[in-house]
Amino acid sequence: MSLHLNKKAILKNTAQVGGLTFLSRILGIIREGLLVRFFGVGALSDAFIMSFRIPNLFRHVFAEGALSASFVPAFVKTVKENNREEASGLMTISFLFFEGIILLLYIFVFFKTELVINVIAPGFSQEQIGYAIPFLRVLFPFLLLISSTALFAGALQSVNQFFIPALGTPLWNSVYILTLVLCLAYNLSPLVLCFGIIVGAFVQLLLHLFFYLKNHFTFGKIDAISIAAFKSVLSKFLPGLFGVSIVELNLFVSGIVASFLPKGSISLLYYGSRFMNIPLGMFAVALSSILLPHFSRVVVFAPKRLNFYILEVTKLVSWIIIPATLFLMFVSENLFRTLLGAKSDTDLIMQAKWILILYLLGLLFLCLNKILLSVFYALKDTWSTTIAAMISALVNLGGDIIGMHFWGVYGIAAANTIAGITMTGLCFYFLHTRHNFRFYSGNYFNFLGRFVIQLCLGCALFAAAFLMIINHVPSGAWYNFFALGMGYWIIVTVLGLLLMGLLFMSKRLFSVELYFLNK
Repeated sequence: MSLHLNKKAILKNTAQVGGLTFLSRILGIIREGLLVRFFGVGALSDAFIMSFRIPNLFRHVFAEGALSASFVPAFVKTVKENNREEASGLMTISFLFFEGIILLLYIFVFFKTELVINVIAPGFSQEQIGYAIPFLRVLFPFLLLISSTALFAGALQSVNQFFIPALGTPLWNSVYILTLVLCLAYNLSPLVLCFGIIVGAFVQLLLHLFFYLKNHFTFGKIDAISIAAFKSVLSKFLPGLFGVSIVELNLFVSGIVASFLPKGSISLLYYGSRFMNIPLGMFAVALSSILLPHFSRVVVFAPKRLNFYILEVTKLVSWIIIPATLFLMFVSENLFRTLLGAKSDTDLIMQAKWILILYLLGLLFLCLNKILLSVFYALKDTWSTTIAAMISALVNLGGDIIGMHFWGVYGIAAANTIAGITMTGLCFYFLHTRHNFRFYSGNYFNFLGRFVIQLCLGCALFAAAFLMIINHVPSGAWYNFFALGMGYWIIVTVLGLLLMGLLFMSKRLFSVELYFLNK
């Protein structure tokens, strides 16, 4: 099996992973809508969200963060020599070490649950703490299952098997949604939902284990070679623990600060971040997962080529994410009206809308950060990302505290955006100063200028078509269906897809050149 990926393979795998991630995000939207109907927006929802945020934070750290980023290059190195016995040994020691740490952590959380809740949500009332304690005890094993899944997924990605790791999350979401439907239909306890989440994670783990074994990997003998390989993983994992997961860490810290705000604030920030994460997860996380093993090989065989790849990936991310950002901003009000229900308080809907818009202002930078962190890991430089992440976290914390004081939840959302922009600037700075990276800014801004002109014309056509359709809908039930109901989503989805098709078809006309989209 060839381990090399050309640009066609990169795009194919990104589309495959992105498509499954998109399915997962659609299921996620359905899930969030059901969650709102099950919990509402208040003390109970805040307690559930903060309880699940702890294992979910570590999920991102392990599944999309430092563990994968440190484990995949080491696995690539062993597999490329067709030495699966060594790779299996590395898996064994990694599995025992990381899962042992998590098991000890769970024992502590189980017996000191109230202490943990007071740390992660110091502003919670006794009512909220009472809700959160049983939630956290049931939900924390999710981390044990999902981190095991991440190790198997890393092994599969190392041999360019991306489909199964991408399929796992939609599968988990499906079990999550089924449990929510049952809870709503039969008025079941929230603890039933927590157990459903665990069952979904177990099913996901079994899927990855089956394909791990099917690809002729096993749990090999731990010897001096596997121990040396594991030391390499650990040396990258520990300093990178902070850097790779900075988005999730910043959101986690924001949740802690928001616990001092009125009940429901954590829920609003959570829902805003979830919708901001749709394009982030669907495209940037998918692309960075594909590019990590590719960048690892480029660094070994053609390191000077990395400058070109970073420029072209930056252009591709901009071409995808800027329209996605504008689209989400356009539909933000109707998005929360649909999610929270048409009869929900108008102020609550508008508050959620502006929280999402503030998050979206930093989306491009958060997406670039995912790609740039993969570059640093391919270069085996974890300290630069750690320093950048620490500065970004301080910016986020300071912004949260100041923003909360003056602007409440809006200040917290804005702080996250400012922290993301800071992280991007620092990543480019360290690439330049520590790795002699040269960013072809003239080339990029020439592309960006042409693309902005193209996009403005496309958005004008989008707006004109939307207004023409809405203005020609007769008043009454039909108008409510197309202006406020499901008809609205049919219109904007079709117009959004047509806009992206127009941008693709007309890129030559505007001289918008994208390496990854050229034949």
